[in-house]
Amino acid sequence: MNLEHVVDAIKKFTGRDVVISPMYNKIGEWRDWLNGDVDGFYEYTMSVDLVTNKQATITRHRTDMFKRACEDWASLLLNELTRFELDNKATEQWLQGDDGNGGILGDNDFRRNANELIMVSRWAGTAAFEAYVEDGTVVADSGQLLSGKDVGINFLSGDQIIPISHRNGIVKEVAFVSEKIIDETKKHHAVSMHVLEGGLYTIWYFTIDENGKVIGEPVVVRTGSPIPWFSVIRKAGYNRYDPAGPFGCGILDGNEDILKGLDTAFDNFITDFVLGRKMVFMNSTLFSQDDKGRFIAPQMMGNQLFINVGDRLKSDKSMLEEYNPQLRVEENANGVQRMLDIFSFKIGLGKGFYKLDEDGIVKTATEYTGSKQGLIRNISREMIGIQAALKQLIEAVLWIGENVLHVPGAKFEDDVRVVADDSYITDEYTERKVWQEEVALGLRSKQEYRERFMAESEEEAIEAIEKIKKETPGLGDLLGDTE
Repeated sequence: MNLEHVVDAIKKFTGRDVVISPMYNKIGEWRDWLNGDVDGFYEYTMSVDLVTNKQATITRHRTDMFKRACEDWASLLLNELTRFELDNKATEQWLQGDDGNGGILGDNDFRRNANELIMVSRWAGTAAFEAYVEDGTVVADSGQLLSGKDVGINFLSGDQIIPISHRNGIVKEVAFVSEKIIDETKKHHAVSMHVLEGGLYTIWYFTIDENGKVIGEPVVVRTGSPIPWFSVIRKAGYNRYDPAGPFGCGILDGNEDILKGLDTAFDNFITDFVLGRKMVFMNSTLFSQDDKGRFIAPQMMGNQLFINVGDRLKSDKSMLEEYNPQLRVEENANGVQRMLDIFSFKIGLGKGFYKLDEDGIVKTATEYTGSKQGLIRNISREMIGIQAALKQLIEAVLWIGENVLHVPGAKFEDDVRVVADDSYITDEYTERKVWQEEVALGLRSKQEYRERFMAESEEEAIEAIEKIKKETPGLGDLLGDTE
C-alpha cells in the first residue's frame, strides 16, 4: 500500500498535511516475524562441502511462539466471559441479545473478531474498530444521514490506520484504508475518512487506484454525531520510534533477539534428532554397483544409514563400523525451556507461563507458578486501553441505533460498563467457594450467585430459586413460617 497516495488524497479533500509515521515500517518488520519471513534468519545459507565449497539453503525450525503469545494475550484480555452491562435492558437486548452473543454484536461475530483484533494489537501495537451504517439514506445536497438498515463493524490492523489529528495519544480524526483486489494485476484502496466539522463527525468514502488517482467522486456523509464512530486499541507502553504519535509498540519490540534465541534453541533441539541418526561406515566392497558404476547400499534406507568410506575405515576395523551418536535431549530441552521463560517474562506473561512437555510440545503451564503478580499488573494496565476502546465502540453503536436506525427502545448511553474476565486472578472453583460462604453468611443472595456462575438473568435466577424451594422446602416452609 502506497501511504503517500492516501495522504495526498486527504490533503486534496481537507487541505491538511498528514505526517507518515515511522511505525508503518516497524509494523512491517513485526509482520515478517509473525510470518517467519525474516531475511537471513529463518532461511540462511551454509557450506555443506568443504572441498567444493558447495552452499545450501537451510530452513530454520521455529516454535511460532510469537503468534502463540499474541493469541494468549488476547484470550486474557477479551474472551467469552467478557460482557457489557447497560442500564436500559431493551438497549442491551438489541445490542447483544439474551446471552450476550446475539443482537448487533452477534450479527458481526463480534467476540471472535474482537478477540482476533486484540491479538493483532499485540503484534502490531495498534488496531481499530470502525462502526458504519449499512444501506444508509443520505440527502443528496447536504450529505445528511437520515436512516439506515443495520450497523456493521470493521476490524482494522495498525498499518490500515492513518491518524489525521490526535491529542495525548487519543485519535480524534482518522482515515482507514482497506485493499480491494480488482483483478490479478490491479489493486485499489478503499478509504473511509472521519473528520470533525463544527464539532460533528463527517465521513468521506472514496477509492484510490494503483496510481494514486481518486476514482469518481467521494461520498460525503454528515453523521450529526458528536462522538466518533471508531475506537483505537493501543498497546500500553512507551513508543520509542514515534513518542508523540498515537501508535503503540508490539510485544516483540526490543525482544527480537530473544525470539531468535528461542527459535535457535528449538532448531538445535530438532536438528540434533536429524543429525543423531545411526550411521554405518562400510568398506566399498560391501556395496553392490549398478550398470553405471554407482554404489548401492544393502537396504532401502541405505542412503541415510550406510556410508561408503572407500577401502579403509579410520579405525582398525576393515569392513564396517557403527556410529551411534548420543542425543542431548535433556540439555536441549533445558535450553528451550530457559528461552521460553525469558521470552514469556519479557513479553509480560511472566516466567513459567509456558512449559515444554516430554513430547517436545509447548503448552501453557497447567499450574502456573511464575510471576503471577506481574502478569496481573500487566493485564490491569492493558485493560485500561482495551476497556476504553470497547466502551467507545459500543457508545457509537448505541448512538447509531437511536439516532440513525431509530430502533424502538434503543437508547444511547454514555455509561457502558465493560466487565472483564478476572479468572486469571482466582480460579472459578476458588471463587465459587468464596461466594458460597458469603451466601451462607447472608452477605450475598442466592440470586446473585446464580447470575454470576450460571449465566442466568435476574428473572431466570428468581424462577430457579422458587422452583428449588418447592421441590426441597426448608423447615420454615414446612411449619408455615412466613417470616
